[in-house]
Amino acid sequence: MSFALRYAPHLGFRGFDTPLFAHAAPSRDPVDQIAFAAAEGFAGIQDPWFSSRPEGDKARIAKALTASGLAAGTLGIGGLSDLRQPLWFPGDASGERVLQAACDQAFADAARIGARDLAIVPAGTTALGQDAAEDAFAARLSTLADRAAAAGLTLNVEVVDPAAIPGQLFTSFAQAARVVRRIGHPAVRLIYDTGHLIATDGDLLTPLTRDADIIGPVQIAGQPGRCEPGADPRIRPVLDALAARGFAGLVELEHLWADPSAQSERAGIDWLHAIDAELTQAKRTGT
Repeated sequence: MSFALRYAPHLGFRGFDTPLFAHAAPSRDPVDQIAFAAAEGFAGIQDPWFSSRPEGDKARIAKALTASGLAAGTLGIGGLSDLRQPLWFPGDASGERVLQAACDQAFADAARIGARDLAIVPAGTTALGQDAAEDAFAARLSTLADRAAAAGLTLNVEVVDPAAIPGQLFTSFAQAARVVRRIGHPAVRLIYDTGHLIATDGDLLTPLTRDADIIGPVQIAGQPGRCEPGADPRIRPVLDALAARGFAGLVELEHLWADPSAQSERAGIDWLHAIDAELTQAKRTGT
């Protein structure tokens, strides 16, 4: 049974050992996770740190995705450890080479598994002031955007809760939206992540409507603790809004579980099906 919204569970956004269905699937192996997601009717798989995986795992995942027919979700540029480094603000030639290598790897990996979205987290301590840092970041993305567009990719800026990862360039969704609009390139958009937005902006629905034209991937997680969406009543109205506007992109399930267990994971899937039935009925009746 598939879903009206195109949900995509993750293969581990905080580490490869914690995929979304670590207990309900036959194993934590990514191939088993992909097969489980396909059997449960999901539309895609998010593996944000695919570029950091060993080559053998990359080959197995690429083959499994092709066989399953699942879409590939958002890939991060750089690795998990880069989130606390000034990757996007290289201070010397060595830093430039590191950033270039990360971009080259992400572009190649996206082509390998058919991903269309790349995630950019502009974090890390920089000697630049806020205005200068925004100018430098905007200039770099403007240059990279043409390459992304030619490859059929979108660069998606993610606003991350600075309490979780200090040193963020942007501390609110509205702030990042202003810079993305200033860049004005169709290949530069924003990631709408409910878990981070709850912390940075509080209001989930205003950004979803105000900035709909520059929102790319959608990622959902409740708070506190990036809990399952069913545990946070603020998430349901977001799903209602996405369904009402006919959102066709992936809705990436980038969350953890308050009680990690097979029972919680199955309950989470059942919750999505129950919500989906209500959304489908609402669409049918126009309510």
